[in-house]
Amino acid sequence: MKRRNLVRDRFIRDLNRWLTPSLLYHCFTGEGDPYRLAHVAQLDPWLQEPLLNKVEREWPARLEQIAEARRIQKEQDKKAVKQFVLTLQE
Repeated sequence: MKRRNLVRDRFIRDLNRWLTPSLLYHCFTGEGDPYRLAHVAQLDPWLQEPLLNKVEREWPARLEQIAEARRIQKEQDKKAVKQFVLTLQE
């Protein structure tokens, strides 16, 4: 007979309680609108599941968009610093 792992069961139960559908939606999409997040939290579970599955599938594309935005910002920052240094040298 297999013994139950009470620590694991408690951890998973606490994790499921903490990872609410609205928190998962926020993490996957970056959505910050409290009304939209409350709407997601109030959906029936049979509507939440496909929505969360969809945003989870779109997560890699969102990561690429974030990386691209960071790269562009880094280039703009470098240009701004270079321009600032050039104006100080004049």
